[in-house]
Amino acid sequence: MISDNFAYWGYSVGWSTIRKLPEKRAYRLFSRLADQAWRRNGPSVRQYEKNLRRVLPAASPAEIRDVSRAGFQSYAHYWCDAFRMPDWPRERILSLQITGLEHIDTAVASGRGLVFVGPHGGNYDHGAAFVAQRYGSLTTVAERLKPYRLFEKFVAFREELGMEVLGFGAPDLVNTLVSRVEDNTIVGLVGDRDLSRHGVPVTFFGEATRMPAGAALVARRTGATLLAVNFYYRDGQPAATVFEPIPVATGGTEDEDVRTITQSIAGRFEIGIGEHPSDWHMLQPLWLSDLDQSRLQPTQTPT
Repeated sequence: MISDNFAYWGYSVGWSTIRKLPEKRAYRLFSRLADQAWRRNGPSVRQYEKNLRRVLPAASPAEIRDVSRAGFQSYAHYWCDAFRMPDWPRERILSLQITGLEHIDTAVASGRGLVFVGPHGGNYDHGAAFVAQRYGSLTTVAERLKPYRLFEKFVAFREELGMEVLGFGAPDLVNTLVSRVEDNTIVGLVGDRDLSRHGVPVTFFGEATRMPAGAALVARRTGATLLAVNFYYRDGQPAATVFEPIPVATGGTEDEDVRTITQSIAGRFEIGIGEHPSDWHMLQPLWLSDLDQSRLQPTQTPT
């Protein structure tokens, strides 16, 4: 997969080497790698463009190709950011351009707890580091990268920035996240791709898919404020938009309420991704019609 390739390129060139390169040179290198991958038009590029056609149904094939190329540039920018972030000073972390900061401040001041959820886009690691540095805590969940040594390095640098990183698939993950919120730790999750294959059914850009239940479950079980956030690049710099709080349904069964909340999350994602489609880094199949139906499992709520 392209995502593994970007990680591998950085890892094989050398984590420390990329960090030591002059900034412009490092980003030019990743930009060239992005263009090479995009021009090969392999399976990940074709799937990305298939995903973009859902987001931009009125776009011409040429326009989709333009957005696709910009998307690969954005994705490469993210990976270069990620390799270099351990050396960013605190001032740079806190310089994140963020719209809707007042929603975070209000949630933190309320003392009810806070759960963030966002799609794979822009530099979401910068957003997590911003929250950890500004507000003093953040627990997140990370998909295990390949090679595993690279995953360990990412965990280590995120922990240096003040985050707690739990690996996807850890035992009692939802209960652990609930306990963190109850201890007044902010929880931040990525919520557009269902890795469990038995997520919550939603309609997304007019078509059926499934999304993770985690953010909705944790917010409902704790009464925490639930905020959706979209990450993107503005003039080459990481930026974010925090949307108004999502109503946390409590009037039905847990499964019913989680479906309602998760559909609201999907609606916020549609707004953010629609405004910045080339910063959405979804190169994998997402919609049910693109997935191997034999591998899908019945929907179930984590305990």
